[in-house]
Amino acid sequence: MQALPAFRYFAPTSVDEALGLLAELGGEAMPAAGGTDLVPSMRQGLFAPKSVISLQAVDALRRIGWDDGAGLEIGALATLREVAADAEVRRRFPFVARAAHAVGSPQLREMGTVGGNLCLDTRCTFYNQSQGWRDTRGACVKTGGEFCKASPNGRARKCFAVFSADLATALVAADARVTLRSARGTRTLALAEFYTGDGAKPNARAPDELVTGVSIPARMQDVFGTYLKYRVRQSIDYPIAGVALTLRADAARRVGDEVRLVVGGVTSRPLVVGAVAELLRGRSLDDALIEQAAALARKAATPLANTAGDRAHRREMVHEMTRRALREALNHAQ
Repeated sequence: MQALPAFRYFAPTSVDEALGLLAELGGEAMPAAGGTDLVPSMRQGLFAPKSVISLQAVDALRRIGWDDGAGLEIGALATLREVAADAEVRRRFPFVARAAHAVGSPQLREMGTVGGNLCLDTRCTFYNQSQGWRDTRGACVKTGGEFCKASPNGRARKCFAVFSADLATALVAADARVTLRSARGTRTLALAEFYTGDGAKPNARAPDELVTGVSIPARMQDVFGTYLKYRVRQSIDYPIAGVALTLRADAARRVGDEVRLVVGGVTSRPLVVGAVAELLRGRSLDDALIEQAAALARKAATPLANTAGDRAHRREMVHEMTRRALREALNHAQ
């Protein structure tokens, strides 16, 4: 990796101060939370901001708390280790704690934050390389070129870089909402809508906005949830396929309206497989229905050859993890 480019460093102590800096500096500035993704990317020459705004001293964004009306609220600067260990998270949403614990290594979870995981940059074997390597191949869509080099025949004008955040995938399955603030005001939207599906600009955050937190509605606390991850190694690696499931079923195994299956690590956004929810709602879980749902998930997952792992095998792993997740849900209902 190359040396970090020169930049100005700011360390605000409040949200308002950080927002003022973003409004003043415009698109030349980038916010930094834990820096576990930003700093390596800067060393690869993927980002070269003129200014970096560290959020480490903004303690107001670290809170994790439960409210009977609002549900679980997690500040953007809460670390992944804190989410994985928090008593309220583990009691009410154990699958969210599991997803946070699945990220990287203990050192990365100690520094990596919820906001950073939600805003994780997309990845691709044509993009996540050194500047020298990319210079020999020419620019792709994500670096200002005309075509996506990972696309079929390399002629697509849309970027297909992959979104690979574990916690974000689980939070989409939990029907979470994300809050963004800027000097212009505050907006909250469904986390699933935060992601664009465009690998070149994977989320809807404007340059002058900060992700300040994420919330899971209170109604989700008694809904079964799980998160399963497939990766090359059992530590550190990004998912090359992941499945998050939330499902409410009664003692007769009949599935209610609250059901979501989300696949991560195969497309440019957490992929909500709506066909699985449509199949399951109002029906009783059994082995035959589980197989149908797993087949639908496999059909929806269409990974490209731009990350580690064989494409066909990754699709089979989506099938297998969907089957396992639904078997967990069936056992929980029984």
